[in-house]
Order: sequence, then structure tokens, then C-alpha cells
Amino acid sequence: MAENPVPDNDPVVSKSLAPHYVLATVVLIATLFWALWDEDYGQRPWKFFQHEWKDRYLSFLSTARSKSNTSERDVESSSDYQALKNAYDASTRESAPRVREINDRLRDLGAKILAVQNVFTDRRAYVSALTYSIETETSASSRQHKQKALAQYKQEIATVEFSSKPTTI
Repeated sequence: MAENPVPDNDPVVSKSLAPHYVLATVVLIATLFWALWDEDYGQRPWKFFQHEWKDRYLSFLSTARSKSNTSERDVESSSDYQALKNAYDASTRESAPRVREINDRLRDLGAKILAVQNVFTDRRAYVSALTYSIETETSASSRQHKQKALAQYKQEIATVEFSSKPTTI
């Protein structure tokens, strides 16, 4: 097999393309820096005003915070506030047993709902699977047999056992 001769004027073999690559790289990097500058400063002249406003507002907040701390202490030391705080604390202590009772009942009802949902989900999945089986059945007698089984299953009453008594769904 004969080798293909390389022509004398082939630019890929006879010349170096490094200066072209360097020039393209410099142009691309310059374009990148220009685009970043333009994105951050060139097209957004209000950024300077945002930074200035932020600095001024932070200084305002530091003075307002100290003023608000003193006014908060004044309010907390007033007799009206103390009376309201004592009434709130008393009503919280008074209602604590009822709140505990309600939370316990909610927790118990949540557990019961979860148990009922589990049974419901299982029964619904079984009915859906049986319905699909009926819809895809090719034999008429088998389809009728499955429809009777489905109707009978739907007539059954499911029960869920709780710690105290069974519940019917």
C-alpha cells in the first residue's frame, strides 16, 4: 500500500497556526472581561446608588435598633404590659391540660385515620386490579365470574381493629 504524499503547499503541515490561536484566545478573553464588566457595571448604572443606599440604610438601622431596644424595655417595664403578661401566663397555665388533652386526641385520631387509610388503599387497589382484569378478559364466562366476585367483594364489610374497639368502614 502506497503512502499518500503530502503536498508542499498544505497550510496545516507547512505553517504553524499558533499565532492565530493566540490571537483568537486574546480576543475571546478580552471579550469575556468586557462582557463581565458590561453586565455588572455598564448596563446597570444604578448599582452604585444601591450600594450607597445600603450603607446609609444600615447606619440608619443601627441607630433605630438602639432606639427600639430602649422603647421595648420601656414597654416591658410598664404596669399595663406586666398585667397583660401575667394574664397571658395565667391563661396559658389554665388551658395547658385542655391543650394536652386536645393534642392527645388529635394524635389518637391521626393514628386511626392512618389505619383506615391503609385498609381503604388496599381494598381500592384490589378493586382496581380486578376491574382491569375484567376489562382485559377475553372469555365472556370468565368475565362474568370475575364481575360476580367483584360485586361480592364490594358487598363485604371491612373492619379495622383499634386498641379499644373495631371500626367498620
